[in-house]
Amino acid sequence: MEIRAAQESELEQVVDLNCTAFNPNQHERYWQYVRGDSSYRLSQTRVVVVNNRVVSTLRVWERRIRVGASLVTMGGIGGVCTDPKYRGVEYASALMRNTIGYLQTTGCDIGVLFTIIPQEFYHGFGWTSFPLNGFEVQFNSATTTEKLSGWQIRAFNLETDLGTVASIYDAANAQQSGTISRTRAYWDMAPSRIRGILPTVVAHQNSNIGGYLNYEIDGACAKVHEVGYLPDNPDVLDALMFHLGQACAAERVNEIKGIFSPQHPFAERVIARNNGEQNQITDTAMMLYAVRLPVLMRRFVVEWESQIAASEESFPQLAVKFSAINEQQAVLRYDGNNTIQIVDNGPDAVSLEISEEDFWQLLFGEIGWEQVNSDDSVSSEISAFLRTLFPKRDVIFWYPDRY
Repeated sequence: MEIRAAQESELEQVVDLNCTAFNPNQHERYWQYVRGDSSYRLSQTRVVVVNNRVVSTLRVWERRIRVGASLVTMGGIGGVCTDPKYRGVEYASALMRNTIGYLQTTGCDIGVLFTIIPQEFYHGFGWTSFPLNGFEVQFNSATTTEKLSGWQIRAFNLETDLGTVASIYDAANAQQSGTISRTRAYWDMAPSRIRGILPTVVAHQNSNIGGYLNYEIDGACAKVHEVGYLPDNPDVLDALMFHLGQACAAERVNEIKGIFSPQHPFAERVIARNNGEQNQITDTAMMLYAVRLPVLMRRFVVEWESQIAASEESFPQLAVKFSAINEQQAVLRYDGNNTIQIVDNGPDAVSLEISEEDFWQLLFGEIGWEQVNSDDSVSSEISAFLRTLFPKRDVIFWYPDRY
């Protein structure tokens, strides 16, 4: 058994293996994941080779993801599969372990994957589930009334609209925890197009685009994949919601569904318009791994120091130690004068006894420190400090960015 980067001559085997494992009719699609991705390198295709045959493979997608308001380097794991003739020998397990070492050498801070198999397989290698909240609402065609907004809705035009849509995405998600940083090359590459990253419609006024909506009608369900709008034009959401209602009525849709926060302004409008009744749903496919925990934590120091300064509160010198995450330790040390350091260890540090699940939700902002510290396990001074660093935020990973 040999575990390494794929060779150019082995890519046909890799594509064939993906077809065998996932979809036999998607040969061109899997080739586009390689040939159509401007960021692709051969080293990102990891393989297990036995007797000159690729028997197991996965793909690493290198991206930048927002955690809080900070950008960190992410290694996305996708396309994990093994030839059916070679299953049961733990080739995929060996490949997953080896890939963590690869992520370390390429400078990734965090690993992310979206599983379509039971999570227990990945739990065994230290990956932690990160639930994403969504909503489901029964569509009420009686509420499809005339829109009050001055915005007009039309189909997205690739040639004329993409530049503006990309700018709106950047403006709308600059502070949105969980979102991917999309370069123009990202918008243009074939894998993004295959996954449906482009909007369905845009909202415009006097030739100026103020927002967009990405959705699809799947049978009796309207799936909202993404919405973007300029922060100073919230009324554009009313026009987009009205258009969605019209589309749902025309297609006799029964329900509207989205895997993003029910507190998002668009989701709130959809829920309110459809009698205010919703089922909160949870998508559990996302899983995380701390590739280099101390380095990851250092990415947030500037943001944390800014939050302390903005709070206009004073805190004493202190040190807190997070529970071991992926067998790594990180200590946050504050000097009492707006300077934070992250070190590997600290015998004087106060231990924060939180689970790996709570650690990730705290870091992204899905929960705030006050929710973690419900039993007052640390002093009031430390608790006030951590409340400043870890506020509650909405977390969104837009569906088209999954791989």
